This record gives sequence, structure tokens and C-alpha cells, in this order.
Amino acid sequence: MIRNLNFALWLSTIPLVLTINFAKENPSIIERFYSGLIYPWFFKIHQFFFQFFPFSYGDVFYLIFTIFIINQIIKKGQYWFIKPWSFFNDFGASMILVLWIFYLSWGFNYHRESLSNQLGISTNYNKKDLVDVMKKLIVNVNQLHKELVKFDSIAVSPTNSKSFFLKSTTVYHPTNRTFKIKSSNVKQSMYSLPLSYMGYAGYLNPFTLESQVNSKIPTLNLITTLLHETAHQMGYASEKEANFIAYYSAIKNDDPYVRYAGFSFALRYFLSELYIIDKTIASQLVEEINFGVLLNFKEATDFWKKYDNPFEIIFDKTYDIYLRANGELSGLKSYNEIVGLVINYHKSIEEI
Repeated sequence: MIRNLNFALWLSTIPLVLTINFAKENPSIIERFYSGLIYPWFFKIHQFFFQFFPFSYGDVFYLIFTIFIINQIIKKGQYWFIKPWSFFNDFGASMILVLWIFYLSWGFNYHRESLSNQLGISTNYNKKDLVDVMKKLIVNVNQLHKELVKFDSIAVSPTNSKSFFLKSTTVYHPTNRTFKIKSSNVKQSMYSLPLSYMGYAGYLNPFTLESQVNSKIPTLNLITTLLHETAHQMGYASEKEANFIAYYSAIKNDDPYVRYAGFSFALRYFLSELYIIDKTIASQLVEEINFGVLLNFKEATDFWKKYDNPFEIIFDKTYDIYLRANGELSGLKSYNEIVGLVINYHKSIEEI
């Protein structure tokens, strides 16, 4: 029985590879039939079952899976050592099954039509574009900062709890405001401490389609993280696109803390890009940012510094390889490509 199943799974690598290659070459078909029709039903079914769990079932799933693997090693370790081909056969077949489930439940969203094409905008920009939009971001951040605190030298600290934002924030689709998902689907991960050491603010479980956030991160960062992870639930696998949807949803929110989180979120990426292109202008523009805003930036930086460790680079490299394997050619740098989307959205569609 197991041999027959393994053989069938190994044989299925042919249609799997062909299907993935077809998806890469035909984003418009994936957009129309998978991302537009099949995936939304997958998400609704998953949401129906897993919404009843007050905790992340995906976290529990990973725990059970890890225990199962350890148990199999204990049970079959000696047998696999004597017959390594048997181990390769069992392990390989299991990985093929995991890949089928991954792509069918969520993974094909990596190959959908780009958000820039859906919006009808470019992602290219020059230094002038970068500086012009960044100046407008600074104006908005400073204005919101002034509304939320008495003095411009004080950092913003949301009065509501993290749980409040998890339950009440909405993610909007940038091409269709009627298509929205409530952040109440996002859950606090039971692995928040390990995630902090790994350098992860949150993640989407592609098997249960639950979004988890690291509950230890500062509240302002948690707001944009839960929006980012919900964008993944919406079917946008690309990190730059999930970042843009998080920004877009935040600045459209009625809550000034959420809007502040959104504008400051984008501003950090703009600062990072401008420092690479022109450190002098970047330094000049930093002088225009309220000191309290910079304190919020420092709060986030200090948080991650607390969890610096020599193994973090391994997690970063692993995720970088994963992103590149799924079509994100920039790897981890793709997060920064939100800049091109923000610039061209505000140039072509809506003034900031």
C-alpha cells in the first residue's frame, strides 16, 4: 500500500512540474481561474473551519507535524540507516505531497498577475520621484504624530491594546474597495518568542490559511504586520504587494493610529532606499521628521536588536531561497520594492 502510494506520488512530480511551469508562463490564466475563482473558495472553506479555534490551529499543526517526524525517526531510524534508499523514497514522496497541497491551497498565487498590472501602473521610479513622494509621506506622518501626542519629541504609543487592532482592522483590495477582509482572522502565534529570535514579525500558514503575528513586536509594527499577513490571505503572495496592500489599507483606515502606522511603515522603506541612492539628501530629509517619529523607528530597531543571534542569518537565507524559488527574484529585498508601488500609485491613481 505504502509502496504504491509512494510510486504514485513520485510519478505525480511530472504533472506538478508541468503545472508550475505553466503557471509561471500564464499569469493571466492563474489570475482568472485560480486566484479569482478557486483560491477564494479554498479560503472560505478554511476560514469556516478554523475561525472557531481561538488559537492558531496552524501553530498546533506544526507542533503535531514535528512530533510525528521525530516519532518516525525513532521508529524507522535504524531501518532507514540500513536501507538509505527507503528513507529517500519515503521522505521524497512526503515532500511531493506537501508541495501539491501547498500549491493547490495557496502557492499558485505566487504566479498570478502582478498587482502593478492590475492597477495599470509602473514600478519604475527615479530619485526625484522618490524624494517628492517621501516629502509628502513626512508631511502626513508629522501631521498625524501631532494629532496623537502633545509634543513632537514624544513617541506615539497607541492607547488601544494589540487585541483591539487584531479584531477591528480591515484590509481593502486596492482595485476593489468592496472586497475586504477583517483582521479578526489573524491570530497571535504561540511561537512568538521563537519568531522573535528568527526575525519574523508574522507568517501565513499555507496549509490552514491562517495568518499569525508575533505578539511581542511593538503595537505599531503589529498593525502593519497583521495587515500584511491578511493581504497574503487575500491571495497576494508577493511580499512587496502584501506590503503595499498593508500600507494602502492602513492609510484608508479611520483610526489615526492605524494611519500613522501605515505612513511611518512606508516612510522607513523610503528612507532606506534614499540612503542607498543619496545619503546627503536622506540625511537632510531626516531632519524634517518629528523626533517622536524617529523614536518610534528606534523602538522597532531596539526590539529586534534584543533578539539578535548567530542563527538568524540561517533563517534569512532559507526564506530568501524560498522566495526566489517561488518567483520573487529579489528574495528578501522584495519587501523594499513597496517603494515603486507607492510612488507610482500616488503619481498615477491617487494623490497622497
